[in-house]
Amino acid sequence: MQCVLCEINVNDHPIVSESEVFCCPGCHAVYQILKTQGEKEAFRTHPLFEQAIRSGLISNPTLLEQLQQKTISDLKYEKLHLEIEQMWCPSCAEVIRWILLKESGIRNCFVDYTTDLASIEFAPQKISKEQIFTLISKLGYHPSTLESSEKKELNFSLLLRFSIAAFCSLNIMMFAYPIYASYFSEDDGSASMFAWLSLASSLPILTYCSWPIVKRCITALSLGIVGMELLVVVGVAASFALSLYNLLQGSLHIYLDSMSVIIAFVLLGKMVETKAKFTAKDSLFRISRNLPRRGRKKFPDGTSQFVPLKDIHKKEQILILSGEKIPLDGRILEGKAFVEEAAMTGEAFPLEKSLGDLLLAGSTIVQGWVCIEVTATLKETALHKIVEMIEQDLHRKTPYIRKADQIVAWFVPAVFLIAIATFSLCWIHDASLETAAMRAVSVLLIACPCAIGIAAPLAESKLIYELACLGAIVRNRGCLRLLGKETALVFDKTGTITQGKFQIRDHRIDSHSTLLKGLASYSNHPISVAVAKSLGVSAQTLDFIQEHAGLGMEGKFQNKTYRFGSSKFMHLYGIEIPMTDASPLSYVYFAEENRLIETISLQDILRKGAIEMVHSCRPAKTYLVSGDAFQAVESVAKACQFDVFYWAQSPLQKREMIETIQKEGHVVTMVGDGINDAPALAISDVSISMVDATEISIQVSDILLTTNDLQVITQIRKLARKGQKISNQNLFWAFAYNVLGVGLAVFGYLTPIFSAVAMVTSSLMVILNTKRIFCSKT
Repeated sequence: MQCVLCEINVNDHPIVSESEVFCCPGCHAVYQILKTQGEKEAFRTHPLFEQAIRSGLISNPTLLEQLQQKTISDLKYEKLHLEIEQMWCPSCAEVIRWILLKESGIRNCFVDYTTDLASIEFAPQKISKEQIFTLISKLGYHPSTLESSEKKELNFSLLLRFSIAAFCSLNIMMFAYPIYASYFSEDDGSASMFAWLSLASSLPILTYCSWPIVKRCITALSLGIVGMELLVVVGVAASFALSLYNLLQGSLHIYLDSMSVIIAFVLLGKMVETKAKFTAKDSLFRISRNLPRRGRKKFPDGTSQFVPLKDIHKKEQILILSGEKIPLDGRILEGKAFVEEAAMTGEAFPLEKSLGDLLLAGSTIVQGWVCIEVTATLKETALHKIVEMIEQDLHRKTPYIRKADQIVAWFVPAVFLIAIATFSLCWIHDASLETAAMRAVSVLLIACPCAIGIAAPLAESKLIYELACLGAIVRNRGCLRLLGKETALVFDKTGTITQGKFQIRDHRIDSHSTLLKGLASYSNHPISVAVAKSLGVSAQTLDFIQEHAGLGMEGKFQNKTYRFGSSKFMHLYGIEIPMTDASPLSYVYFAEENRLIETISLQDILRKGAIEMVHSCRPAKTYLVSGDAFQAVESVAKACQFDVFYWAQSPLQKREMIETIQKEGHVVTMVGDGINDAPALAISDVSISMVDATEISIQVSDILLTTNDLQVITQIRKLARKGQKISNQNLFWAFAYNVLGVGLAVFGYLTPIFSAVAMVTSSLMVILNTKRIFCSKT
């Protein structure tokens, strides 16, 4: 027999599902997901298939080499994740992205304006990290790695520019009083003096303070990108040119105070936005910093010394003392300790860990000491994988936000057309050149699309940060528009609604116990693990073992066939099983040939907050699904008051169930944790995986929970609805303000100074409104 996915020969322990043979659970799960997504025909080029090979989930170790030999290019690509400061608007992100993509050796580049974070895929043989840094720096931005970046809430250069602009603007406004007074009385020469002083005071603003805006405008135009800086630059330049022209002509009708206040307000708005963006990035920084940079390596002679984590490999030993963070995943070889795992699992209280227990990197030793054997290198730890997943998904944007960005692209040219039309019509209708120019400048200033550009992205970034504070890491931003709006929520039972830690109620040790343990030991299903653990005998080596996905295990010993699994599995072979009463127990069966030997009863435990969480989902319809028997699923469904429950469901049946619910017109959220949940998670509108989920389930999920308390699902749905509401408010205000403001400016009801104030006030209102998104823990 040959594995359908990786094509290796399967002689022992095959997994059979719908007449298809697989060599391992990994190949089976990956194939089901690809089949669900309709990608099984061209699966060799699918990213999930390639990721599964790299992570070792697919058993064929030579398959990756075969694929690499077929690759057109021999270049090896690496990922670089940066924080880029001094981005002023979405067009800044586009400028950086296009400049980098033009360079040889850079395959992909995603820059997220809302968080100042960038993900760059490059070939070190073609371009170095230093060259990438130089390219970005030449554009006027400040790149830094996530590890080395000083996470300052406010940039000093920005603060200095604003301080100078504010100081000069205040002086120019004071100089403006005698100038305005001269309009109503004869000038004795002092007004002219103050006009020239105003011109001198405006020069630092026009040059130093506004330079970042001007530079970004020039760079964007060189790439054919029209952004909000163009409106600001043209508006300020027009104000200055008109003022200088009038001053040289002997007229005191100058607008240097308007120009200066515009720059000051733009810089002020940027400062407030920077603070908001800092909050949005903080959750990622907290996670990425949660891992120490060094570990105390223990050598064979008993000595220990701190070394960089990159120099610590699998099977080597690390000594960790009280108060220290665990640097790498590993199992305890010596010692005992109480471990704080809140950063990784959300567990509020320290847990006692002893010989053989697994410790996760990022956790903290509260009391005691341990010596662990490393089971994962720096790039393989659970914590690093979570950080990497977040970084890899920085480029994902919802269609709603892309729509807003596209509107900015056509909005700016439209404003210029309106400004030109206003100037032309005003001049044609016998108005003075000064009046026509002033109206055109007013249109340019009021229409600055700052508010539109940040309305939805800023609200989304704040929402992602607050969700992280609650214990929900958003991997796919696209799910945020549906989260909280679901009409159907589907929950896996084992490991999701329940803890997945089965307790054996009763079992007798006899001559068949070694055979039973031999079968149970070859499956990682929670029930099999619980049965194998409970048997205090050694496992008998069988001649042949085969796993039937979602049903049970089958093996042969001394020409006899033994089966261990569900009632459905037994019925397939005509094995009669006794009737059991409805109880919160799961029953599994052990048979020899066609004769039942033993009925084994197990009991699972509900997770904290499960009952309250299900109640909070109303009026949405709630479903419970499991591969367990009817009695076990029914008891949990009744305890939590689920609307509908399904039992004895295979991975494919779970996927079909989700598809059926969707065809009924429901928006479906699926919450699961196991490999058998992955196909259902892949097809759901919103998919959520638990903190201790299998890697393949996490890969296909939109949200990863970092806590075992199910009540967090209630909180994140409520917070998501609030975030969506505020995002819509931001966009409505931004568009309404621009439409109204441009109309008033066209007809001369807004002068340049009021246009500038209104424009910046709009951006500040969007930012302050976004601040209303907060969770109870922040």
